[in-house]
Amino acid sequence: MANPETRGRTLAREDADDPCGPSGTPLFLKLPPLPEKRLALLERLVAEAGCRLYEARDGRGNALVLGGLLDDLGLLRHLLLKDHDLRIARETIEEGLARHAAPDGLPRFTEETFKRTEVVEEPDVPAGTTLKVSRDFLFDAAHNLPRYNGKCERLHGHTFRIRVTVEAPLDGWSGMSFDFHDLKKVVKQRVVDVLDHSYVNEVIPNPSAEHIAIWAWQRLADLPLEEITVWETPTCSVTYTGPPGS
Repeated sequence: MANPETRGRTLAREDADDPCGPSGTPLFLKLPPLPEKRLALLERLVAEAGCRLYEARDGRGNALVLGGLLDDLGLLRHLLLKDHDLRIARETIEEGLARHAAPDGLPRFTEETFKRTEVVEEPDVPAGTTLKVSRDFLFDAAHNLPRYNGKCERLHGHTFRIRVTVEAPLDGWSGMSFDFHDLKKVVKQRVVDVLDHSYVNEVIPNPSAEHIAIWAWQRLADLPLEEITVWETPTCSVTYTGPPGS
């Protein structure tokens, strides 16, 4: 496209202070026509950013051409973020700046580009190191305590929080002892999904926090469990470390 300054009517600023002068290489972007109300706002923001707006005739009707140095166009793009009605102008600037930065397109990343299987130096970890791995879960449920003399004897609800902790040896190659993802899958399936949005008394006859922790342990007994903690409120919790002698 020829320089639109020679082809059309300037809509902003006088030629004397044209920012697209010899101080840098300008970028020219074609914009779709805009309603007069939006055009007035665009003109103001264009001037504020130090860019220029032109009206060009290309044989298919009038079009707007935006010109500016790269930094100024970046500023204008930022100013346009505030006005959704000028979204097309902002997206045009973003596309133009992207094409200028990467004329051949962005590099395509393959798995080998970002996946590393080797490390420079293995950390010095004593053999036999074990770690405790925990994951927290939330669920909403209702219960009542049939053998409690107080208001909790009546039906009420909680956002329960349960923390399951396992202990496992460190795998030196992967750097993990127990995968968080695996722990989530098992606990969610066997405990959380069973109790969430339930009347817990239908699952555990006397569902105190203590009994919920014991019930959860029994459901997860094949894991290398260290402890299970159940919160009824953010300040009230019980912790179960397994049956005696375990």
